[in-house]
Amino acid sequence: MANNRLTRKQRAAVVRRQKITLAAGIAVFILVIIFVLAFKGCNSKKRNNDKTAGTTTETTTDDNKTATENNSENSSENRKSEEFQDVSTSSDNSSDYSGSQYADSQSVSSKGFSIQTINGITYVDGVLIANKTYSLPSDFIPQDPEVPVTSQRSTTSLDRTLMSAWRTMQADASSQGLNIYIASAYRSYSYQVNLYNSYVARDGKAAADTYSSRPGNSEHQTGLCFDLNSIDDSFGDTAEGRWVNDNCYKYGFCIRFPKGKDAYTGYQYESWHLRYVGKDLAEKLYNNGNWISLEEYFGITSEYPD
Repeated sequence: MANNRLTRKQRAAVVRRQKITLAAGIAVFILVIIFVLAFKGCNSKKRNNDKTAGTTTETTTDDNKTATENNSENSSENRKSEEFQDVSTSSDNSSDYSGSQYADSQSVSSKGFSIQTINGITYVDGVLIANKTYSLPSDFIPQDPEVPVTSQRSTTSLDRTLMSAWRTMQADASSQGLNIYIASAYRSYSYQVNLYNSYVARDGKAAADTYSSRPGNSEHQTGLCFDLNSIDDSFGDTAEGRWVNDNCYKYGFCIRFPKGKDAYTGYQYESWHLRYVGKDLAEKLYNNGNWISLEEYFGITSEYPD
């Protein structure tokens, strides 16, 4: 009979194999546990991320909603402020400007009138002002034109309420045998750049500043004013010029740069330049025939910073 008894060396080898097998099993078991835990951790992180993303989406939605509501409120406030320009004419001067690049502000003039800057546009007691102190954005165009702006110059892309008043005034002048007509009206910012620079090149900056506006400071950009007939000093001495001086306030217009008011307006007398302000304010500026300027009436300045 063969001897099946293991030698000591063989028994030791068997024990070593058993230990190795056990160790390998334990290692596999540990790896499985690590894998399971890692898998659960990934799922948990994903759920948290999804939750966070959902919260962010909700916050963004709320922020957008708030922004929309604020824009709506700002638009309402703009309309409210602009309606004060001339309530009797129901002129709608709503603006399309976002206002993101302009800082809104509010103050009071030396005579107690409110000064509001909305989207880069200044209103004094609700009246839009463009002069040497208060400029317009370069992309500003007439806010409620009778004819949409399609060119850099226009005699028809003016405020629709102004145009209605103008036609009445022109008809009344015609009935008196007088011929008045709009020679120059809306001018864009870019057009004013070239015009002003040409005057500076011809007469020098100091002289040009007495009769021509720098780009952004021209009232012609507002669509609320125009120049009549010959556009020179001789107009004031014509029958048309005298009639306009004595009667334009009845239609809501004022002599924008009255005689002897250079210190207030910053410009020389212009008998031909009319600004629409509405009948109530125009009568106050007429001052029983002794015209006063918008700057004088409101207590505001018209001075370039330099």
